[in-house]
Amino acid sequence: MKILLATPIFPPEIGGPATYSYEVSRRLVEKGHDVRIVTFTDAKPKVENVEVIPVRLNYGFLGTLRRQLRLFFTLLRAARGMDLLYAQGAVVVGFCSLIVGKLLKKPVVVKFVGDVAWEQAVNTGKTNKLLEEFLIQPDGGLYIKLIMRIQRFVFHQAARVITPSYYLKNLLVEFYQVPSSKIEVVYNAVELVEVKAAKEKYGQPMAITIGRLVAWKGIDELITLVPALTEKYHNFKLLVVGDGPERDRLKQHRLETGVEPYVIFTGIVNHEQTLALLKRADVFILNSKYEGLPHTVIEAMACRCPVIATGLEGTREVIEDGRNGITIEPGNTQQLQEKLVFLLENEPLRQKMIAEAYETVVKKFTWGSTLGELEQILSLTAR
Repeated sequence: MKILLATPIFPPEIGGPATYSYEVSRRLVEKGHDVRIVTFTDAKPKVENVEVIPVRLNYGFLGTLRRQLRLFFTLLRAARGMDLLYAQGAVVVGFCSLIVGKLLKKPVVVKFVGDVAWEQAVNTGKTNKLLEEFLIQPDGGLYIKLIMRIQRFVFHQAARVITPSYYLKNLLVEFYQVPSSKIEVVYNAVELVEVKAAKEKYGQPMAITIGRLVAWKGIDELITLVPALTEKYHNFKLLVVGDGPERDRLKQHRLETGVEPYVIFTGIVNHEQTLALLKRADVFILNSKYEGLPHTVIEAMACRCPVIATGLEGTREVIEDGRNGITIEPGNTQQLQEKLVFLLENEPLRQKMIAEAYETVVKKFTWGSTLGELEQILSLTAR
């Protein structure tokens, strides 16, 4: 197949769509497919045997409109001679890919990993609702409603929609009325590689959380727990890996809580360094109030780092509580603290969970088990 992959971000940027686009493109090429990538970036990304076509990020006055127009015309040129377009998101790259697909009579597959309208409303302080409540009665005014309309249009007009979890598939069916037959579930995948633990001496025990610093990740609650944990473990450290709009507020919260020496913001680090930090950590914590299918949980399990995560529907497709990880109620900081201490002080349980978690990844979340599913979906769509 000849596949044009459109993605909003790409390495050296970090984030799920960036990592996925890089990994899936090089693996598809290894399987004999021809892959071309269009992405927003000011860098010059490279993937062996893959043509990466950049669309500049900064266009000054009327930047967003000009950027979208440039994306559209870039996709229009790049799609010529390709069999299909595979868009990593419904709004920014999905809408332009769909219009190009209609003009050139080429099928479009869209990947849905999260509701952009809800995320935008949360990030701008226009809602404090959880996702399902928001989808029943959206907040945020005309702009948010426009995003929802664009998403709905793209989902219904695309040839197929791929999601990484049955939870997200059910959301599309229930709230966007997308036919179930159009939606394919393909789990996220990781590469099982041996990574050496990071050499940095942060302290023991060490907990780590990884992700974009946004409100629903619950990192402020983790910081609030640190004083009690440092009373019990004098060398305790919490590593916060990533960046995002909540960074300054979280750093201020760290200052006000008086835990500056114990909470370390690493900022953006590359994928290899992130895996090395996971190998070094005693526990990975995902205190999120929303996850479609948490890729960081899968990577922690692959790195043999025990996991505590909120028991959300998407997360429960990965973690079976008490067997390969521990789940907690969202917002229950007391339960989180108790489970964290329990896990740190129960070495036999830690080792049992690590082994079970690694086995889960091997069975369900490697490229060997998921790439073939994706190839089949794209091949059927391209015919």
